[in-house]
Formats: sequence, structure tokens, C-alpha cells
Amino acid sequence: MIAMLQQFRAAGGKLAARIFVSGSALLIAACGAAEPALTYSDGVVRASGWSGPAPADGWDSVLVVRASDDESAPAMLGDYVEHGGVVTFTPRFAPTPGVPLHATFHVKHSTLEATFGEPAKALAATTTVAHLYPSTDEWPENTLKMYLTFSAPMARGEAYERIRVLDDQGRAIIEPFVEIEQELWDTSGTRLTVLFDPGRIKRGLVDNEESGPPLVVGRKVTIEVDPSWRDATGAPLAETFSRVISVTQAVRDGVRPERWTVAAPQSADADLVVRFDRPLDHALAQRAISVTRDGGRLPGRVALEDDERVWRFTPDQAWAPGDYFIAVDGVLEDLAGNRPGKLFDVDTMDASQSTEATPVTAIPFKVR
Repeated sequence: MIAMLQQFRAAGGKLAARIFVSGSALLIAACGAAEPALTYSDGVVRASGWSGPAPADGWDSVLVVRASDDESAPAMLGDYVEHGGVVTFTPRFAPTPGVPLHATFHVKHSTLEATFGEPAKALAATTTVAHLYPSTDEWPENTLKMYLTFSAPMARGEAYERIRVLDDQGRAIIEPFVEIEQELWDTSGTRLTVLFDPGRIKRGLVDNEESGPPLVVGRKVTIEVDPSWRDATGAPLAETFSRVISVTQAVRDGVRPERWTVAAPQSADADLVVRFDRPLDHALAQRAISVTRDGGRLPGRVALEDDERVWRFTPDQAWAPGDYFIAVDGVLEDLAGNRPGKLFDVDTMDASQSTEATPVTAIPFKVR
């Protein structure tokens, strides 16, 4: 059964409707089958009544779908197809139950509007923010990225509406992130990479000079995650997440493996432990550092400890006596995006600052 509440008005060539749907399809029409209409079913919006060639500015110029009735809100991403006068919009990400969709259709010198969607499901809120990386509570002023991990897969497409950075007065910092349309989730949908705006971090750029860095040395900020953010099942988060961060001096020094402390295993079943001179990027430190012998990579488990200052390697098989290497790939970064041999914020006027990272650094150690 379709349940609907409809209110129509026509003024100045504008037709409007407000509808909430439960069921299969919703049809909104001004009057008669010949008039433009909007149809919604199974998460797909269809606008009928189009005639003539495709619009020069693309179908998204005549059919706009937002997850809000605020006209300043960004349009949803998706695919458009027209056939027989019907324009079909399929969202890139499935609409979340309980979140209204607002469609605007410009056709025949008039505008048709409708708000509709699937009703919210009664779902238990069990998903939580599992961790925020960097783990340390002291982040340099030029911190480049952070990672949020969740206890279960999350819905996509609303991350930047749900994450806020608050200053020490509780005010939201404006546009601290690079808001990438294709959010940077891992394949499991449980880890999100969030990039601070590098244009505000790099010295000498317009955004840095006009707006300053998102994080300011000597101050505290709060990273806050809105519990209304829904997981992949449509349920909201079980609780609000927040963490206070102290902002420290910017780090403008390349990653230096020669400063690391290596504790070689003292027995066949002991771990290899490497202590860094600073916290490193959580994700990259797990895949950009490896152990090799005779040119081959040793399989094993990697764990990061002490706020990403310690790297621990447990081999799948017992150590054999001999010579080994710790291979450090040049993609490894610290919290500010600095790499071995290369700064993220390079002063192009300083010839001593390299623009190319060291491809691989090999650190020898011996198992006796």
C-alpha cells in the first residue's frame, strides 16, 4: 500500500509537492497524464514529460536530486538516462531509509518539486566509532590526514556532514577538509580517510594566507562525530564520538629511518621491534615497512603500538640465524605527509629540499 500526503500549489509557473512514501511508487503530477510528473520507487527517481533534445548543460541541469530541501545543499551523485521522454536518476549510493530526497524537475517552462523517500526502519543502534587515528592526542599544526574506523560498515555520501572540528570555544572550524565526492573508504566500508585541506596547510598558498591552517599551534580542537550518521543498515550510531586534540608545532622534516631504534629478535620466537623518532601514518606504516631476506619478503603480522611510534613484526615462521633487512618504502609518511627524503611542504626556493622521496631505504639487522 502507498501512503501519501500531498499539497500542491501553482504560482509563477512553479508546481510543488511534499510527499512521504511507504511502498513501491509515488506519482506526482500537476493534472492529467500529459503534464510533467515525478516517480519514485526502489531508490530511483524518474521524471517524465521531457520532449526535445537533451539539454546542453546535461541532465543534471533539469533534474536535481538532493538529500535536503535546502537549495544550497550539494546535488546527489548518480547516473542519468533518458528514454521516451522519461529521465531516470539512479543515485551512486543507495538512499538511506528515513532520509528524505528532494527532487526538482525543470520542464516546459515550469518547475516541479517533490520530497519523498523510504520510511526509517526500526533498527537497533549498535555501530560505534572504533578509533580515530592518529592515536596520539598531540597533532602537529600541519597534520595532513586522519582515519576514522567503525565497528561495522557505514553508509556513504554524508561523511562531511557528520564530522566536525570544533575550536577551543566550541565553534565549528569552517571547511577544514578536502571534501572529496568519492569518499575515501576502504573495501570493508569501516575505515574512512579524511584529508585536511592541503591548500590551507602549505605555506605561500592563497588559502593558507587568507584562512590559515585548520589546526593552529598552541590551541586545542575537538574532533566530533554526529551520532545521526547511519551505518550500512540504516541505523544511527550508538553514541556521539569526540576527542580533544592539542595542536603542536608543525613538523617539517623528512622521515629519517636512520634515527629509528631497531631491537633485533634475540631468539627464534621473539618479535622484531622498531621504535620511530615520531608517530607515523597508521595505514602506511603497516604496508610500507617490511622485512626481507635474500631479496624476498617475509610473511608475518604487523602491529603498531605507543601511538604509532612502535612497529612490531611477528614472523609466521621462527627466525633462522642470518642477515635480514627492514625495507622502508618511499611512500611512508609521518602525520604531516613528510616522506623519506622529501618534505610535504617543500620550499621551492631552497635547493637543499628534495622534491623526490627516497624510493627504498634498507636497514640491516642480524638474527643470531
